[in-house]
Amino acid sequence: MATCFSSSSSWLKLQFIIVVFLFAVISSISSPVNGCFTSIFSFGDSVSDTGNLIEISNLEIGKIPHSAFPPNGRTFFHRPTGRFCDGRLVIDILAEALGLPFLPPYYRYKNATSEKFENGVNFAVGGAGALNSSFPGIYNPITVISLVDEVNSFKQFLNLRTDFKQLLRNSLIVMGEIGGNDYSHAFKQGKSIEDVRNFVPPVVDSITSSINELIELGAVTFLVPGNFPIGCSASYLTLFQGSDKDQYDPLTGCLTWLC
Repeated sequence: MATCFSSSSSWLKLQFIIVVFLFAVISSISSPVNGCFTSIFSFGDSVSDTGNLIEISNLEIGKIPHSAFPPNGRTFFHRPTGRFCDGRLVIDILAEALGLPFLPPYYRYKNATSEKFENGVNFAVGGAGALNSSFPGIYNPITVISLVDEVNSFKQFLNLRTDFKQLLRNSLIVMGEIGGNDYSHAFKQGKSIEDVRNFVPPVVDSITSSINELIELGAVTFLVPGNFPIGCSASYLTLFQGSDKDQYDPLTGCLTWLC
């Protein structure tokens, strides 16, 4: 899990890093880095989902997720697109920075012609975990899709391409963020912090195995984001809210025992 910052100097360093990162991203967007990659392939959960869960939920349970309704999408697209966000996601900004179009969600367009996916595809599904849905101790109430399923869908996509080796050499693979839902589902189902810690090695193994599998297929360049500092998440702060001030970082307000 991610680490929280408990000292003022560390927090200032974090703020500086964030400012530098945002400046770099904004600078890149104003001058796209054309030519670095011809496409992006994204895997993950709601942090990167650009519309996959809508299609899958409709098929699985006939229920549309809240990402299909306002206020999602109101600030940039001016309509819900299936993103769990009121505007663009990090994967959208990354695509713009590389001079590429937004990634189409695979499960919405999987029967489309190959031209639709010329600059990449998004396999990320909101609610997905790194662990398979049959993994003992975790029940996923949102979707049965896991990272393994996303990678398998990617391999099916590659089977339709005769040039997939060259395609992978010129592509950026964004693997995650993935795994956060494995922890959140467990916590919300009453698992203790000790129980959840036991899920960390298999989550890491799943991500590692997926990366190695794609390397064997010919992928070269990967971006692997880590999990958020979940002790700072609004959902966790609500779930574990209490009056004991010692459980909270005095500077950030984050739950220290979750970081």
